[in-house]
Amino acid sequence: MFGNVPRTSMSMDMASFSRVSDDRAMQGVSGIAIRPWEARDCSDVQALLKLLSEDAEVTAGDAPTYVAEKDRRVVGMVTLCVFTTLTGAKAYLDHLVVAPQWRRRGVGRALMQHAIERAEAAGASRIDLTANATKEAGHALYRSLGFHERETSNFRLWLPVRQG
Repeated sequence: MFGNVPRTSMSMDMASFSRVSDDRAMQGVSGIAIRPWEARDCSDVQALLKLLSEDAEVTAGDAPTYVAEKDRRVVGMVTLCVFTTLTGAKAYLDHLVVAPQWRRRGVGRALMQHAIERAEAAGASRIDLTANATKEAGHALYRSLGFHERETSNFRLWLPVRQG
């Protein structure tokens, strides 16, 4: 399905992120745990990615992705990339998606709060994300968490993917 299998042990940065308590993020969402994704989650994560785009495919096993799990089943996910620029640490949030039957139950909010806590623990000064204009519920969630829409253009350049 993909080239790299998720690491079973976390990198030092991921391990320090995992020390942040999940209790605040999961208040009101009974029986759901948020954790770093693992090899056993691949088919569930792939199915969630397909909800975002039919062309989406898991190709990186070491992505900083977290899953929301209920009864050993992945019901949502989010990817949080923390990186350093000349002006300090920043974060980019990608792939926030919740299984349709679990939407409007606090799972997306819990994943977002988890990502915010991880970004803060890493010393990031901000979190950026993009959101499709048709995703009204997502926009409302982001605003309720303190995100503000920016007046900027979003550009993308597709690069050829090297194999090997």
